[in-house]
Amino acid sequence: MKLLAYQMFGIKAFLEIEDKKIKAMTEGPLSFLAKPICEKFNDHFSGQPATILKDGIFISTVFPLVPSEPFRKLVGAQLKNHLFGTFTPECVAIMVTSRCQCKCQHCIAYGITGKEELSTDEIYDLIDQSLELGAYQISFEGGEPTLRSDLPELVSHIDKSKAISRVVTNGLLLTEEYVRRLKRAGLDILTISLDSPYLEIHDRFRGVAGLFDRVTEGIKHAVKSGLIVCVIYVASPQNSDSETMNDLLEYCESLGVHELLIDEIFASGKWSGKDVLADRDRERLIDLARTQERNICVTPFFHLRNPDLFGCFAGRRWMFISPTGDVMPCMHTPVSFGNIRDMALKDIWKSIRRHPLFRKKPETCTINDPCFKENYLRKIPKDADLPYPIEKLD
Repeated sequence: MKLLAYQMFGIKAFLEIEDKKIKAMTEGPLSFLAKPICEKFNDHFSGQPATILKDGIFISTVFPLVPSEPFRKLVGAQLKNHLFGTFTPECVAIMVTSRCQCKCQHCIAYGITGKEELSTDEIYDLIDQSLELGAYQISFEGGEPTLRSDLPELVSHIDKSKAISRVVTNGLLLTEEYVRRLKRAGLDILTISLDSPYLEIHDRFRGVAGLFDRVTEGIKHAVKSGLIVCVIYVASPQNSDSETMNDLLEYCESLGVHELLIDEIFASGKWSGKDVLADRDRERLIDLARTQERNICVTPFFHLRNPDLFGCFAGRRWMFISPTGDVMPCMHTPVSFGNIRDMALKDIWKSIRRHPLFRKKPETCTINDPCFKENYLRKIPKDADLPYPIEKLD
């Protein structure tokens, strides 16, 4: 199977799929411009795709369907960055509420307030502004987004010719009927959080008895409905040993999960001051993704932020919007560059891109940047509502 993924004057980019393995290639007199992008892709995404559909493939739930207009926008954004050093807010994550039923030990939304949540119409406008800026993925997060009664309507507002939609959920409310509503609304990807393949540990970590069983049933409903299902696993020193990861893979594969997306825990939010992964842990997880042979796509998402790949996404490739409309470069950088109730999103994006923290090439994630820690993070008052205005720290 060979798919035309991108085309412009002098360049054609293809994806070739054989025995569930993907390879990127390029043709044309200007193909040398896209060669570095293809080489990076083949080094890190040459394994099994998340799913193969009649009209294309999802390499990973991180990316849009290939071929599609959203994927064309993705490739265009990478070329602009490679050739001109310009950045597009490729993914816009909207925290539609700060409410949540869980009490997760690693909650990164801890301290972010939501006293006057954005209205349905305000989120509609935010989606429209995001698409105008070039976003190819809109993600609904929280808190717990399924606590918003209008979530299916928010999903349906996205122009599917411009962007794909994602909902990130704890899985507690994923009844069969609710999953069908999301599917009818046009949801592309349902991402369900999991912290352990073991019932007792997951429920204790999240502070909700019976949650693991609800997640299991929710995954089954979502797979049956035809949604693309991703399990996001935040790896910590306590839950990333080889035995646990193999049990996790077995659990996800048995349920028909399309992708296991592994991220790493950060010393932020409720996890502030606690242990994070060592380099050897990261290497072991990357090796797991490369060598595992189960019928599931495994993506070490943290590895994509390596400076030799995409680098830190914060304020360069994505934005997070708080439940009250404050715009942050990332959930792990709890500083606000403006509120969409007062400013246009494009102007806030310009402010982020002009800031010294985000103009420079990232050598690490912003949350680990010594300059950010010393000159910004440590200056935020301990009792402050988050996100904290950047102008009070500059």
